[in-house]
Amino acid sequence: MVIDTKKFKSLKKRVLKKYPNAKTQMRNGGYYVSDGEGSELGEDFMIPLQSTVQMAWYWANESTKLQQNLRRTHPDKTGMNFNEKKFNRISRRNRRK
Repeated sequence: MVIDTKKFKSLKKRVLKKYPNAKTQMRNGGYYVSDGEGSELGEDFMIPLQSTVQMAWYWANESTKLQQNLRRTHPDKTGMNFNEKKFNRISRRNRRK
């Protein structure tokens, strides 16, 4: 897969927005993107080392999007208090009608 310069810059910008200290590193002949704090982006999703820097940033971007999506839709995201507040608000609204 070939990534042009414009696409690469946008991928890198998106990752750097979430992880400002992110940088490319090399291990065992493969590239990966670290978050600047010692951990590897995409490690949770078992993304292997990449052969090019562009592909490392591409997969770092994909793992960032996937992480955000999982956090947004995870069932433990909201506590019961939030659900009770929401239920009470909707119930009050329905009682007025």
